[in-house]
Amino acid sequence: MPTDQPELEGPKAACETFIQQTKLLTSLASAFVVAPVLVKPDSIEVTGWLLAAEIALLVSLLAGYVTLAAVAGTQHKGKFNVYAPTIRVFAHAQFFPYVIGVALFLYWLVGERVPPT
Repeated sequence: MPTDQPELEGPKAACETFIQQTKLLTSLASAFVVAPVLVKPDSIEVTGWLLAAEIALLVSLLAGYVTLAAVAGTQHKGKFNVYAPTIRVFAHAQFFPYVIGVALFLYWLVGERVPPT
């Protein structure tokens, strides 16, 4: 007789996948926060676009940590539900600022280098 309950295997696997995705987005957001220094080490001009991108990426980063804490809290209760309202709110608060931050960063990187015609 197995010790694990078979009805929890699917939700546990979903939680593990969700945790890995959250950690990946957190790592990527961290990389983009320091990317301006790596891309333009000699001449970083802090413009509105770069500042907005950095703020969005920091929001994504912090929301990722809160998302991981929310998942840990539900797992501590013995629930493995990645669709819990708290988890979903903070997961969205991580994903959408990340996408916006990357788009703004790319605009700062490429858009401001193109001379106006």
